Amino acid sequence: MTGTGNEKDSYEQFMGALEVTNDALTELRDTPVIKSIVELMDKQAEGRKFGVAVYENDAENPHDYFTVRMHNSKLQLASHGKDAPDIDWKVSMDYLRDINQNPKKYIEDPWKLDVEWLKNRLQDGG
Repeated sequence: MTGTGNEKDSYEQFMGALEVTNDALTELRDTPVIKSIVELMDKQAEGRKFGVAVYENDAENPHDYFTVRMHNSKLQLASHGKDAPDIDWKVSMDYLRDINQNPKKYIEDPWKLDVEWLKNRLQDGG
């Protein structure tokens, strides 16, 4: 850990990114890109937890962890810290900053959303 400054920044950035991702999933739930993910979420992910590692420069050395769960077709924070048994998503601070600074870019172009990890985990768990 590099200190509370990075953790505070990553918490704020992560929560903002979750909000944008959920807004995009809601707004685009009928588009081909998102529809299959939302259907998998609805069918098999309610309450399921996923571990997230946040890193600055090196994905193998994260400085913060979150656990998210699926609820009502949305990703919700379950805990700040490593609560899930496995890390399902490694996300860079650059991505979190960008999604917070440019939310419309991600809502208007769902291909930019980093949701491949989610699709893979849902398909693996099906």
